[in-house]
Parts: sequence; structure tokens; C-alpha cells
Amino acid sequence: MEIKIFTKQEALAAISSILDDLGVRSLIKEEVKNEKSDDNLVIKFYLPVDKSLEAKLSVLKSKIKYLPDYNIDLGSGRIESDSIPDQDWSKNWKENFKPQQITDRLVIKPTWEEYQATPKEKIIEIDPGMAFGTGTHETTTMCLEAIEEYSKQCSNLLDIGTGTGILSIGAYLLGIKDITAIDIDEKAVRIAKENLELNKINEGVEVKQSNLAKEIDGSYELVVANLLPHIILDLIPSLSQLLEEDSIFILSGITQEKKAIIEEKLEKFSLQILEVKESGEWVTLVGKRC
Repeated sequence: MEIKIFTKQEALAAISSILDDLGVRSLIKEEVKNEKSDDNLVIKFYLPVDKSLEAKLSVLKSKIKYLPDYNIDLGSGRIESDSIPDQDWSKNWKENFKPQQITDRLVIKPTWEEYQATPKEKIIEIDPGMAFGTGTHETTTMCLEAIEEYSKQCSNLLDIGTGTGILSIGAYLLGIKDITAIDIDEKAVRIAKENLELNKINEGVEVKQSNLAKEIDGSYELVVANLLPHIILDLIPSLSQLLEEDSIFILSGITQEKKAIIEEKLEKFSLQILEVKESGEWVTLVGKRC
């Protein structure tokens, strides 16, 4: 199935992040040359026609609908789909997706592949047929690297905007056994629970629906949020209340363009930046509550 999203250039990073969560590994970007259209960009990609197609399109439409609420100029946001000759996309995709080591200790492995882990390695099982992204997007990888680096002394974690639940799964495998994972999207909550079950994590991770941390009480030793930049700006004022003194926060999903404004707001709320990770156009900030 060929899918087209008609939008504005300003929405590319946000839509790219949403599609990565849905397991879309490559995009085609085309300029809109129709002078009568408010859109200036078409994002084109392909999805296999299988049992997960309807759920993925539903999640895509739901998440795109919220982008204007965060002052992202979506344009029309029109989505078109068209059937194309069967090239067995699912089979081709599977043949090209192999186990990948994403940190020193974490390996992402599709369920259909065999992999012999070393004694120190932990395996995250994924099945994109369940709307699980590949987990290899730069923002996700930098988050998992930071969790691995900063979680050694942490006994609990809050995962804000958990999406597919991959950060909570990684944190659990790295040793944190008291995790709260939240997402505003009801479908994301369901998918995160399915992926925890896929990884045989039956306790230690609570997944629930919440608008950022508005329904969250208590404080945490580690807070991670892989979100859109505008949502992170909304989150920062309440971040101090979620963190214990000297506790760590990890903020990802930040574009280079928004880095400075987010750093400025963190300083305003006395949140100290300890490390800046960068990969391509993406930035991850690691810091602590002073």
C-alpha cells in the first residue's frame, strides 16, 4: 500500500517520528508544486497489506490530528492511500531487517530471527506486525544509550509518552524493576502492553493513559521523555516535581532547530544539563534536578 501525507515542511520531523514508531524505515519527500495548495511537502511511504495495516493507519491519523495542538503547521494533513502491485513488501522487509546492537548491552531482534546473545547482552524482541517500530531511530537509540549510562543507581523510572513501550522494556532489561509508562493515546497504551507481553515482562512495569504527567503522583529517580519538541516545552515546568533531588532526566525527540529554546527553558526552571547527545538532526539532553 502506498501512503501519501500532504503537509508542510515544518511538520516533517514530527511526522517522521510518528512513522518511525509505526515501523516505517524509509520515506520519500517530494515538493508540492501546485501554487493553489497550502501544502509544500508530500511524504510518501509504503506499508505491507497485512493484519496490522488498519491499526497502523488508525494510529497514524490519530497522532497527526494532534500536531496543530502543539503549534506545528501541519498544512492540510491530507492522507491518501493507493494499492500497488503486490511485491510482497512484508517478506522483503523481513529479509532486510536483522538483529542490531544499539547499545553496549542492548540488542534489538525481530521475532523471526535467531540470535545468540553474549552473557552481557539483553535482547529486545520486536514484531513490526504488532505496530512496533524498529527501535533504531536516532531519538530512541540515544534514549536507550542514556538509560544504560545513567540508570545504574536508579530504582524507579517514569517513561512519558511511552509509545510502543520500547524504552520501558530496555530499562527493565537493564535492571530497573519499578517502571511507570504513560501515554495520552489509548492505542499506544494497548500496543505498549502487547510489546511487554511479547518480551515476557509480566510485572515491574505499569502502563497507563495520562496526559503528560497530569495524573502522576510521586517522584522518580529517572524520568525519560522521547516526545516532540513542543510537548517537551509543555512538560518542563512540571519536571522538577517528578524528580527527586539529583535525579536524572532524559529528553529526546528534539530537533537542532529547537535545541536552544529547550535549553533556555530548562535553565529557567533550574534543571541542569549534564550531557548533550547529537545524531544527525536530532538532539537528546541528559540532565538533573539541582
